[in-house]
Amino acid sequence: MKIKRKRRKLFERIHLRFELDRAYFRELLDYVPRPLLSRHLLMFLGSTVLSAITVFILLNHQPQEVAFMAGVFVLSALLWVTEALPLFATALLAIGLQIILLANPGEWLGVGFESGNNPDFREILSPFADPILILFLGGFILARAAVKEGVDRALASSILKVFGNKPGMVLLGLMLITAVFSMFMSNTATTAMMITLVSPLIINMPTGDPLRKGLVLCIPCAANIGGMGTPIGSPPNAVAIGFLRNEGIEVDFLSWMIIGVPLVLILLFLSWLVISRLYKSPTKGLQLKADSQRIQPRGWFVILVFSSTILLWLTDQWHGLPSAVTALLPVVIFTATSIIDRKDYNSLEWHILALIAGGIALGLGMKLSGLDKELVALIPATSSFVFVLLVLATVLLSIFMSNTAAANLIIPLGISLATMATGGPDHQVVYYGLSIALASSAAMALPISTPPNAIAYAKGIVETKDFVKIGGFVSLMAVLLIGLLGPQIIGFWLDFLG
Repeated sequence: MKIKRKRRKLFERIHLRFELDRAYFRELLDYVPRPLLSRHLLMFLGSTVLSAITVFILLNHQPQEVAFMAGVFVLSALLWVTEALPLFATALLAIGLQIILLANPGEWLGVGFESGNNPDFREILSPFADPILILFLGGFILARAAVKEGVDRALASSILKVFGNKPGMVLLGLMLITAVFSMFMSNTATTAMMITLVSPLIINMPTGDPLRKGLVLCIPCAANIGGMGTPIGSPPNAVAIGFLRNEGIEVDFLSWMIIGVPLVLILLFLSWLVISRLYKSPTKGLQLKADSQRIQPRGWFVILVFSSTILLWLTDQWHGLPSAVTALLPVVIFTATSIIDRKDYNSLEWHILALIAGGIALGLGMKLSGLDKELVALIPATSSFVFVLLVLATVLLSIFMSNTAAANLIIPLGISLATMATGGPDHQVVYYGLSIALASSAAMALPISTPPNAIAYAKGIVETKDFVKIGGFVSLMAVLLIGLLGPQIIGFWLDFLG
């Protein structure tokens, strides 16, 4: 007896259910990335609504280019604070909106400048070719080559032996080495390397020994501070240099180090004193058993190129090559010799470069539209505390959000304020820009404040209150040193350098 099999129709319910199951929609929905998750989508929509309200309110009182730029500024600030979008995505969005709303290359009605000619869209895109991005690219290449050939770990373990086995000296050695590496490498990569280096010592120490926390805390603290020392040490430094260049002021590599390194040394010494006192160990001697690594010939070649590049950066006043041009030396040499291959090149921190370019473009848009003048008019420029308040605001913002994003928001305001007060390029413009950038790197009072803090916190040895004590102390000292003494110190060095 033949059994008739019922043929399923193409659009029968069971067929659709089978197809839906086969499509793994549930699994796909589990992997929907930000910002499509509901929480981030709501933040994005809320930020968009608030920026639109800002535009509509200002359209009745200001030219439309000022209103549009204010909307872009508010949207960028909210998205950077909430991180509803990745930071670099917000930077790219800000550039795109400025092209449409200000440059108006399509000549659409209702956008562009209300009076006068629209800026060329190429001018808004010009931050992508800013020399500071090439300088940072050279720094990324140098750091990647050093890590790939094991130069960083070999040098760190060798140098650390010089500091002996006393707890205080071991702490000092860790902090100095971490700070020096952070001047030329990513502070995140430096922290990860140094935490790995010190992990065997921490594991072998008694659980209740306070020095275990001290050893973990000193590394992110030094990494954050070390980034202040050079133009490539931290992205906010690049943002400040880019904004100053737009004002016709060039800050070279050596000039930055002359101003930044003394601040680094002072903050390192103060933080070392506090950590060594608060986390004092009853143990008299420590032995850091770091695996000795022999530097291979390729590693020595990396050291040679690294040293040559730094030397050229420090002597640009004599040979005349700008720092960005010198930064192309390691890029060309390491890629041509395959020390940096295609995989290494593709894995560089391109999102940081996009974030820096977005910040520079945001400041440029504020200047082109006249929004900077309107914002500066709201600030009591005659108050002697404005500079300190800007530094303090930078530190507070940077504790809760990306320090690069905070620098992108506050540096153009500070530079515009100084420019309006002096009438043009002046030492005051320089120390406003440099001071705000340096202050943004000093914010480290929470585990979420910086990636180095997060790496140290992930070890499970330190608590939030430890970051509040040490990071809060460093932030306070930085505000006092930069806010109260910064103008005098920077002014002295600028006069000395001519």
